[in-house]
Amino acid sequence: MNKDISIWRNGNFIKFFSANTLANLGNWFDFVGVLILFRYTWKADPMLIALIPIMYAIPSILLGQFAGVFADRRNKRKILIYSDWFRAVLTLLLVFTPTPWLALPILFLRNTAGVISLPAQQGLMRKIVEEKTIMKAITINGSLFQLVKVLGPLIGGSVAGIFSPNISIALNAIAFTISGILLTRIKVQEIETSVEIGATQLGFLRSWKEGWQIVLKSKILLASIIFGIFSTLTIQMIDAQIVTLFSEVFPNKTEVTGWAISAIGIGSLLVVLILNRFKKISKFGWFFGTGSLLIGVMTVGFGFLLKYNFIALAICLSIIGGIGNGLTFTAINYLIQTEPPKEAIGRVTGIIDSLMSILFISGPLLGGLLITQLGVLTAFKIIGLGLSIIGMTGIFLQSLIWKQPKPANVQIKVKVGNESG
Repeated sequence: MNKDISIWRNGNFIKFFSANTLANLGNWFDFVGVLILFRYTWKADPMLIALIPIMYAIPSILLGQFAGVFADRRNKRKILIYSDWFRAVLTLLLVFTPTPWLALPILFLRNTAGVISLPAQQGLMRKIVEEKTIMKAITINGSLFQLVKVLGPLIGGSVAGIFSPNISIALNAIAFTISGILLTRIKVQEIETSVEIGATQLGFLRSWKEGWQIVLKSKILLASIIFGIFSTLTIQMIDAQIVTLFSEVFPNKTEVTGWAISAIGIGSLLVVLILNRFKKISKFGWFFGTGSLLIGVMTVGFGFLLKYNFIALAICLSIIGGIGNGLTFTAINYLIQTEPPKEAIGRVTGIIDSLMSILFISGPLLGGLLITQLGVLTAFKIIGLGLSIIGMTGIFLQSLIWKQPKPANVQIKVKVGNESG
């Protein structure tokens, strides 16, 4: 009886996956709705609109690591349920908000509630999915994420255009509510290790320190985070400036920006679907390195679009960059699920989330300065070249960067109980 049971027969995963689908789709409806609401309804200026992504990033920067500690010490299923329902209430409140200056603090509060959901989600998935199907679960969720990234803005924008942005936002409130209901149906057989039992008795600050010790003592985690910081910072320098580049290269084709963003999502979706056949990742350098290299190729190519003015080339380059993004996305999520001890997934997720959120603010600022000084085409060429070098470094030096000693065996004390209580 060694035959693998399909992950689609795991009822808990089906409910988890369905709740995740609804929440992700609702988030994209909401994000597009909020942008349209600010710009077209309230006539907000660019500086005010620039505060929207900051309201998304600051909660993760300030609270991400502590949210990870909290998720490790509490019932993860309940955290996700209450987070969804609280965000549903705040989203509904957003529908009736008359001014952007009231909407911004609501967005801040809602995203603060959302910070706790990421580490809790990662921790809960480890509890409901068997070890041998972790890679399949990650790639299925990754496929969902990339598909929603393509369809969400298109459908959400259409709903906002045909009806109103408030309808798109209200649909997110409904999605959060149903997501929370689905999560109440998950029954978790909780497996506690001796470390996990002791963790609830530790002080909050000590638990946080232990999370950092896990990261610093694991060479593969530390190397991946450092590598990710360099590559993510470089990516963020151009991420928000794609619209600036296309407005210069294709001034009369505003739709190309949307096509390129969708093409990136399609490339990511394709590679994640292919990776669904893999059972594990053993060479992180190939994933992180190749991912950065392909995104670098896309970015350098964008820098030459004015010379080779073909929309088809822009789309092809976007698909290449999307493949790189899919490789990186899968590697990060697999790393989070497999490298830390089960009882520390929330803390490690929180650490990574808070560090990356800092880059989501600093990267665009640095990119804006570079583009102002050098021009958008030259800046894309330089940034793309830098990304390509980072990627090749990861590929050729992976045995050095990601070298890890054999993990020591950990004694496990098992206690079976139901996490519904």
